[in-house]
Amino acid sequence: MPAIIMDGRKLSAHLLPELRRHGEELKSRHGCVPLLAAIVVGDDPASRQYVRNKQRMAAQLGFESRTIAIPAAEASTASLLETIDGLNRDPRATGILLQIPVPEHIERFRLFDAIAPEKDVDAVGASTVSSFYRGQWGRFIPCTTRGVLTLLDYYKVPVTGSRATVIGRSDIAGKPTALILGGRMRNATVTWCHRYTRDLAAICREADILVSCVGADVGRPYLITADMVKPGACVIDVGFRRIGAGKFAGDVDFDAVKQVAGWLTINPGGTGPMTVLGLMQNLIDAARYRLGLERAAYSV
Repeated sequence: MPAIIMDGRKLSAHLLPELRRHGEELKSRHGCVPLLAAIVVGDDPASRQYVRNKQRMAAQLGFESRTIAIPAAEASTASLLETIDGLNRDPRATGILLQIPVPEHIERFRLFDAIAPEKDVDAVGASTVSSFYRGQWGRFIPCTTRGVLTLLDYYKVPVTGSRATVIGRSDIAGKPTALILGGRMRNATVTWCHRYTRDLAAICREADILVSCVGADVGRPYLITADMVKPGACVIDVGFRRIGAGKFAGDVDFDAVKQVAGWLTINPGGTGPMTVLGLMQNLIDAARYRLGLERAAYSV
């Protein structure tokens, strides 16, 4: 039987009215309109696409957004620290994110930790990471991971006690997803893979849940092929790479894997929309925390 298709666009549309209600409550009761400030360094195509999607959803929710675009040749760690400091002190800026990737010469961890914890909507600063490292939600969890968890919940994928394989070590996708799936919030048994992992295919074939967060050219059309997937497994494709003018693809051979997997995300349209939704949820929470309110609740 073909896989159940995990459609992030559909789920995002399902939850959007709930986010809108939270936004309207912030505005009508508290006079608060959340503002997202995004710092973009360079001209990475995937980054530009994500920023456009974030701005579009913010507008749909009646939120404000501000993009600080900086050419790679003009960027330095010091100058970006100044930019972040200005946004930290700006009372109108509810949430701040540094769009990844940044050029190699930029000390991204210094920048992550410079973002005010109450505005760290991408959940990359040390004080935020310490919470989910210890198995707690804390203020925020990373947007992609939040989106993945919401997909798993909505499609009723069993997680507790399952064997999960996560591929990728990025600070906003693979790393937090591995930590949270294996932590006290989800209780899976996690194998965490990366470019130095030996016999990746054998490890993937043992996974009940396979999450691929690579998004890079690996020398073949797809990183994850049907022969690497355990029958009935849940396969979540977080990878996103440019394959031509205006064309993007993921890590997973969708057409072949859907004949083997039990659940499978589409890509584009799976985790991408859920990442943007997760960011808007974090932005709403940032505004609520500032007002002394608890994290917003949702049906999923």
